[in-house]
Amino acid sequence: MSNSQAKAKWHKLGEDVHIAYGDRTRGSVKDPRVIILFGWADAPLRILEKKYAVKHRRHWPSADIVIIQSHLAFIWSSQEKRNNAVKPLADYLVSTVYRQRGSVPNGILLHVISNGGALQLITLSQVLKSMLPAEPSDINHGTAIRMATIFDSAPGIGEYSTLLAVLTTDVKSPLVKAVMTVPGSLVYLACRIRFSVIGEELPFTLLHKQLQMQGLLPLAEGYSPRVYIYSDADQTAPFTSVEGHLATLRANASFDVVAEKFDGSQHVQHERQDPERYWKAVQAVWERSLPTKAKL
Repeated sequence: MSNSQAKAKWHKLGEDVHIAYGDRTRGSVKDPRVIILFGWADAPLRILEKKYAVKHRRHWPSADIVIIQSHLAFIWSSQEKRNNAVKPLADYLVSTVYRQRGSVPNGILLHVISNGGALQLITLSQVLKSMLPAEPSDINHGTAIRMATIFDSAPGIGEYSTLLAVLTTDVKSPLVKAVMTVPGSLVYLACRIRFSVIGEELPFTLLHKQLQMQGLLPLAEGYSPRVYIYSDADQTAPFTSVEGHLATLRANASFDVVAEKFDGSQHVQHERQDPERYWKAVQAVWERSLPTKAKL
């Protein structure tokens, strides 16, 4: 890997939104125009950069790479706070992709990690849909945008057991795990009461509904392939949840979905277990989105 790849310059678009611009003199017409990496809840920025962004840069040097960090509080925040968190990314996409598709037609690669990343994705979609009708006529609303999506360790379910698994993932002591069930139970109960009072759907209920839609972002082409990377040992995003979601999508012949089920890897640790298999799946889903001529 060259020094220019290893020492990418990151700029802040917002509090939790970071971008490294691509080198337009490198790469090919097959490169995505933008790669958006949605991190799992409270994932350190340095890990998202070193484990994922650097490898994306190696494969697609001309693409802009955007990292949006997620926090556990995001899941249970108000809709307004969730919208504000993703607004800088929405502004960037409107100016870079939606307004200028004629000169940057390569499309968007979405890399979504865990439920935290998936909830940010559906929030971004909602914000973009609210922004685009108010934009000037230089946006061509009739032209689709090519996209491909990687779902890593998602979608999970918002059940009580899942919340406790998230809160105690790194806790080794059985005693400490037992003690943490008390605040975890209170958080779960408070969140259910809050969403019931304000009349909003629970985030995980909304998540599953939104991910059953073909166009994850506005103007996505009908043919937008997805790969789901998950495992039989993940307690936070159980394989039963992922496979139930896959069954729903496969019942609709218009979806192009591929499953990569790992054995024994824990939540968001699939890349660590078998990086070669992981990145092969990432590259393959983007290749499936390319027009036939671009694949030759």
